[in-house]
Amino acid sequence: MINKIKYRILILLALASFTACQNDDTVTANIEAMVAEPGDLLNQAFPQNKVRVEGNGLQGLKKITLDNTINITFNPNYNSDKSFIFTIPFDEKLGSRFGVQPITFTTASGSVTKNIEILQPDPTITKTIPAVATPGFPLEIEGTWFYNISSVTLGGKSVSYTVKSSSSIVIGLPANAVSGSELAITTPGGTAKKTIDFATIVLVSDFDGNGARTEWTSYGDIESFNTATAGGPTGNYTTLVWGGSNANGYNGSSGGGGASFLSASNTDATKAFIDIDVSANVAGANFAIQLNTIDGVNYGYNFKITDVNWSTKTISIADFKDNYGFGSNTAATLNPSKINEIKVGVAQGDSPNPSAIKFDNIKIRYQ
Repeated sequence: MINKIKYRILILLALASFTACQNDDTVTANIEAMVAEPGDLLNQAFPQNKVRVEGNGLQGLKKITLDNTINITFNPNYNSDKSFIFTIPFDEKLGSRFGVQPITFTTASGSVTKNIEILQPDPTITKTIPAVATPGFPLEIEGTWFYNISSVTLGGKSVSYTVKSSSSIVIGLPANAVSGSELAITTPGGTAKKTIDFATIVLVSDFDGNGARTEWTSYGDIESFNTATAGGPTGNYTTLVWGGSNANGYNGSSGGGGASFLSASNTDATKAFIDIDVSANVAGANFAIQLNTIDGVNYGYNFKITDVNWSTKTISIADFKDNYGFGSNTAATLNPSKINEIKVGVAQGDSPNPSAIKFDNIKIRYQ
């Protein structure tokens, strides 16, 4: 009997010893290092970096949670007891942010939390809209990583800006901006730079004594014409009144001809525009903008006023048509470098009587 008891005690001791050995062999999850590739950043990573996690007890990876909120997908085929790989996501809709934040790994042998720092990448500028900017007008900048912008400068001087998204901002271009100036967008990640080319803008007339054409005269069925009407958008403006006469069948005004407004290299009509501030006494007043006869063709563009308040009308040279604007052939193949005269009048056949059209700040622009 005593021998049986001794035997049972020996078995129990053996089992206890075996169990203790098993417990000693149990490995809990442990992270020794998180290395970002490429670059071998330790415990740091940029968005979209692959991160190699090294340690022990990592087999059976179940879940990766970043910043306590973002679940990270991973490929279980790249998981061993000593390592696994995942990619750093970045989605601001899910709450992604930069800086030091916790990351938790849940494996078959337990979970472990470490800190990782998500670094902000350098911003980039991919394009501007429009491709060629115009001083005094807004310019949209498209790019990447426009987060936490600290400054936007043009030619070293600060400019106003509005952030539309992390890939788009709109800047306000100064009226005196110089073509070839360097745009710089600075964030904690770095600075993106791009040389900005500006449109060529020629002031034809502002009716305050400035521009390439300062002496304007009228012709045809004009009731009255005043190039010094006070109270315009920037000073004096011109008022041309057609009172219903059809003795000539046409009317207009002109600052005369002379040297071409644009340089000989400005040959693409789709890149040339006329900007003009317009108003009228009544909605429906029909403006007629004409160019001097070029290559024997009379080009024109007609449009009706829909709002009697002052507004800026922009007309593409390519949208002008032959036969004083009433033809079917466009000026898309016109060489805008030949333009040296711009005429403004009323299209009498389809305009209220009387029509008093008002205009100011005529410019021709090439971009």
